[in-house]
Amino acid sequence: MVSVEATATSAGTAKPRMTGIVDSDVHPYMEKGLATLVPYMSKTWQKRLGIGLTDDWAAGYATSQFHLPLDYLYINTSGGMRGDTARPGMAPATDPEFTGKQLLDAGGIDRAVLLSGHLLGIGAMPDPLVASAIASAYNDWMCERWLQADSRYRGALVVAPQAPELAAQEIDRMADRPGVVEVFLPLHDILLGERHYYPIYEAAQRHSLPICTHPSGTENVYARAPRMAGTPTYYLEWHTMLGQIHQSNTASLLCHGVFERFPELKIVIAEGGFAWIAELLWKLDRDWRGLRDEIPWVKRHPSEYLYEHMKFTTQPFVEPPKKEQLLALLDMINAEQVLMFSSDYPHWDFDDPQQTMINIPEHLRQKICVDNPRAFYGDRLR
Repeated sequence: MVSVEATATSAGTAKPRMTGIVDSDVHPYMEKGLATLVPYMSKTWQKRLGIGLTDDWAAGYATSQFHLPLDYLYINTSGGMRGDTARPGMAPATDPEFTGKQLLDAGGIDRAVLLSGHLLGIGAMPDPLVASAIASAYNDWMCERWLQADSRYRGALVVAPQAPELAAQEIDRMADRPGVVEVFLPLHDILLGERHYYPIYEAAQRHSLPICTHPSGTENVYARAPRMAGTPTYYLEWHTMLGQIHQSNTASLLCHGVFERFPELKIVIAEGGFAWIAELLWKLDRDWRGLRDEIPWVKRHPSEYLYEHMKFTTQPFVEPPKKEQLLALLDMINAEQVLMFSSDYPHWDFDDPQQTMINIPEHLRQKICVDNPRAFYGDRLR
């Protein structure tokens, strides 16, 4: 249960402190990158990927040739991580015990949903078999390394979007693992409403697992990565405009009638922004009235499907210059129903659960931080 405690500030006043918070976007990282997954891969896959080799020269040469897809073009010169999330001898967010103390204890977080930090971009890999093998190894590692370390962690199992049949098999394999609460579907260059993903949606619905998607960190960098409009020059442009992709995917899901075909499916868009929801729904609902013959499988207003089936995480939280503008925006998007809190730990633009939404009404914070995610994830969150 959530509670609000009074905590003293340096000025001697009291601030409400929430507990029982659910954080829907926390990124665990692997201590040695891909090499961390060696014990979770067959010898055949170790050889295929050039990892786990015993000869010093061969091992060093092979691993230097293979990289997980990352953003090598749009560079944050200050780094992508909070410096204080590292500990001596360990990179940021690689120690579940340290993360538990720094994030969960300090933030009043009762449950944290883990989205792999290293595998955000595997949807950009050209080889679907390689992507599937890496995702499978990561899932076993996550369950052992993180979910068993602290009862407050919950896992998002990773699947490869390039290989929907293999992804469905991975969902079947992992769905009943203790602590698994959703499927993390990394972004690919095919929009989410397309039939390509139907085997994944069918498997997720069969196991009552929500699907989560998230920026890949590879946008406009790789050939199979999700595409933004135009080609940004600077990191600031690229990072600010990532929401374009989530708008396109949301419209694709709604216009292709995914939720008519999969009536129990639930989808959460993490770190995709949310101010755009209002304009998108207003336009879709208006145009659907005149163009519904084009998409007869969409039997109701697109907004109705979104409100019933989709959630959006809060980070990066918007910061308009006036408090009343924020409250108006939250009302326009029906935030009481569609938003769930996320911190994006350990990234540089982390949102503190005790500070980020301090200026919105208490009942709305309760909905966003506690009630909505608990209803969305259901009994698996317990």
